[in-house]
Amino acid sequence: MKSLFILGVFFWILVSAAAVGHAALRKRDPRAAAMWMAISTLIPFAGPLAYLVFGINRLKRRSAFLTRTRARRESLMPRLSRQAVFPPKIPASVVAIDGISGAVTGRPLTTGNRIDPLPGGNQAFPAMLTAIGAARHSINMSTYILGKDAVGKRTITALCAAAEGGVQVRVLVDGIGTDRAAIAMARKLRDSGAELAVFHPLLGLPFRRPSINLRNHRKLLIIDGKIGFTGGLNITSTHFLSRLKKRPPVRDIHFRVEGPVLQWMQEVFSLDWQASRGEILEGEGFFPEPGFPGTDLIRAVPSGPDEDLEHLYEIILGALRSARHNVLIMTPYFIPDRVIIQALRSAVLAGVMVNLFLPEKGDHPLVQRASNSYLSELLKAGVRVVLVPPPFVHSKLMVVDDAWSLIGSANLDPRSFRLNFEFDLEVFSTDLANELNAYAQELAGAGAVLKPGMMQSRPLGIRLFEGIIRIFSPFL
Repeated sequence: MKSLFILGVFFWILVSAAAVGHAALRKRDPRAAAMWMAISTLIPFAGPLAYLVFGINRLKRRSAFLTRTRARRESLMPRLSRQAVFPPKIPASVVAIDGISGAVTGRPLTTGNRIDPLPGGNQAFPAMLTAIGAARHSINMSTYILGKDAVGKRTITALCAAAEGGVQVRVLVDGIGTDRAAIAMARKLRDSGAELAVFHPLLGLPFRRPSINLRNHRKLLIIDGKIGFTGGLNITSTHFLSRLKKRPPVRDIHFRVEGPVLQWMQEVFSLDWQASRGEILEGEGFFPEPGFPGTDLIRAVPSGPDEDLEHLYEIILGALRSARHNVLIMTPYFIPDRVIIQALRSAVLAGVMVNLFLPEKGDHPLVQRASNSYLSELLKAGVRVVLVPPPFVHSKLMVVDDAWSLIGSANLDPRSFRLNFEFDLEVFSTDLANELNAYAQELAGAGAVLKPGMMQSRPLGIRLFEGIIRIFSPFL
């Protein structure tokens, strides 16, 4: 018995030391490193196990695959040889953002694109189904949530029909965002010849390290490498208005995209597919010679806990610091860190009008409580906060100086910045910026505009509760 006890203590010290050493070497945030070092040391066995599941939040891709990816990127460059020329109406402040984003991502600003907003599921889903039905060679779809509902079933049916018609169909769903019942429903894809993969499933042991935080939050649909859809919509009926539904749909916006930027959208999907299935997607079937159907200047901005860590975060900071006239931010989940808060305050001090649109009633009460705790400081600094009335708004967008837009899957919170795999597009276009400004104003309607002091005038108990929740906001 004594020898077993000594062996147990030795093993505890060993695994705790391994966890502490890993946290000390790999954690970029000193506070997070200190927290995990304490947990791993003070809680026998369960502490290191918790660190393994919750604390290690990086995906390392194989060096051989990264070498092939870099080579493919270099081969794509001649195809995208048109030089991006900014029209005169694009202000210098927005041109400066391009320099920041190019340096951060290492991806070029592509020209000759066309992007069309699709507000709401009633516009987006029919357009996506039409594109799936017209596919000739390949369909690649990635979604965080695939609902076991009318929209999910209809999408699966359309994908099966395409696969039976000879189209190569690949569908990637997230292992937590999509529940097991919906994954079971989607397995009928395999019967039609399509391929289904689950990104980082929790039940991957012993072959895969478990992690709740490594989530693929991207929304991508790529048809023949020539037509793409991306934005904030998941494949679920919650975004769709029908006569049978009693509750109004969640409001969101998606985008249809054509042009050279599809090459980079396809590359992002291929990286995620390789991580899930080990298959490398290459060749003209997936990366066809691009057309130039429009005049929009667009850059792909993938972000996630891999080689693209914090890219989105750095671009947003760069955009806030470059703004000279106005900034519009709409997000369903708002949990900024001190750097983002200071950037918003600095923008206001520099004379920039900052408008922050948040849902009046969120779908995650604790997240909304944490979000509320940040508003007093921002209101005092001069940020204009508008609460968008129900139904819930899931839209994620940012507009700077009426000429630069950031649209896609990412929220303005730590999970999107550092934990989730996200995909966004930055678009240098006054036309799209004006459309998004109008979209935000329309959704807000007669929404409440918060005044300085309003948050502080609420009952002490509510403010105290929100302050406590705020402590845990990086983990929500």
